[in-house]
Amino acid sequence: MNKLQLVVLLVLAMTGCASQQTFVGEIGDPEQEVTRLIEHELVNIQSGEYCRPDPQSLFNGCDGALRRLTQLFTKFPDYERLQLALAVAYQARNKNREAQYYLDVLLANNRPRPEAAILAARLAMEEGNTRRAQALLEPQMRLSPMHPGIHETLAAVFYLNHEPQKGFSALAAAEQLGAPEWRIAYHRGLLYELSDNESAACEQYAKSYTHRDSFRLPEGRILGLTHNPVCLELAKFLGGA
Repeated sequence: MNKLQLVVLLVLAMTGCASQQTFVGEIGDPEQEVTRLIEHELVNIQSGEYCRPDPQSLFNGCDGALRRLTQLFTKFPDYERLQLALAVAYQARNKNREAQYYLDVLLANNRPRPEAAILAARLAMEEGNTRRAQALLEPQMRLSPMHPGIHETLAAVFYLNHEPQKGFSALAAAEQLGAPEWRIAYHRGLLYELSDNESAACEQYAKSYTHRDSFRLPEGRILGLTHNPVCLELAKFLGGA
């Protein structure tokens, strides 16, 4: 699972209960149906399999949930949770232009919309446009200063810009605001590695792995640094060398 998938899962992590399929014209409040479709998309993103049909959808094929979300949008174009769900669904299918349309709607008029800004910034970073990513995140940091994901994503921008000290500061803010320890440790490891401090990097990767052993990227980073004695010992401790 790559870093962008982690952000997508973070953005989509909402709870709710399932509902029977109904015609859009019969729906007065889209919240329950949108929640059900979000849950379906979460399973798809986690598995990487988009041809799992939605059992409650009238649509067949790989994009039944996406088509249902689009159908709902025709009746509820101003429902922001639906706009965000559509952005995530399109991005997960590498349809970034369509995703960007809904993100632009959400981010219009300089409103506090941190989740939309995080996803839009990730799309900009995918394109190598860190300047745009930073320009999307910094206004949201002023509008939503207590959102840990904004600071965490800014740290990723600083990493790509080879500005490790700014990255460390952004991660410290995210950590204080409650960002998960395993992600903070992994990103801190990347910044230490960028700073040519391999031993400290491997210590952070090991910390990330011990907090969440299902997240395998830290183990791979340690194995790639086993020419360093500290990293080699950590790799042996984790059972990878």
